[in-house]
Amino acid sequence: MTFIKNIKQKPFFDLILVILIIVFDQITKYLLMKDVGLNNTKAFLPGIVEFTLVTNTGGAFSLFKEFPWFFKLIGIINILIFSYLTFCPTVKFKNLMKTGFACILGGTMGNLIDRFFRGGVIDFINLQFMNFAIFNVADISIDIGVGLLFIGWFLRDKK
Repeated sequence: MTFIKNIKQKPFFDLILVILIIVFDQITKYLLMKDVGLNNTKAFLPGIVEFTLVTNTGGAFSLFKEFPWFFKLIGIINILIFSYLTFCPTVKFKNLMKTGFACILGGTMGNLIDRFFRGGVIDFINLQFMNFAIFNVADISIDIGVGLLFIGWFLRDKK
């Protein structure tokens, strides 16, 4: 247990986490583009989840899709900020918050790769049981990261 605690205190853990998020995000998109194809749908868990591959040039919920350059710029700025917050040794945050920053960084990098090399973010997870936007692994990672930041903020030492 001490070994795992010590690993989590090192930037190495966060770097591995960022890399795993990017790799998993890009592999899922690649495999589904190859198997399903863009603008097509494949049932995964009928009535619950289907894979619907779409390209999103905008932000969340396809907002402002007429400004794709803006989201590339915001992505680059976010990568710089979250790289600093995750890996700079002088920035003091609890491990939980550093892990949250790493999740946001990995998700942002996964989506930014799509923006530069695929013309937009590839989204594919479609929850059929509710009316919600189609999303991807990188989006989930960003959401988990934000959740970890909130938890870390609530658990912080109040001085």
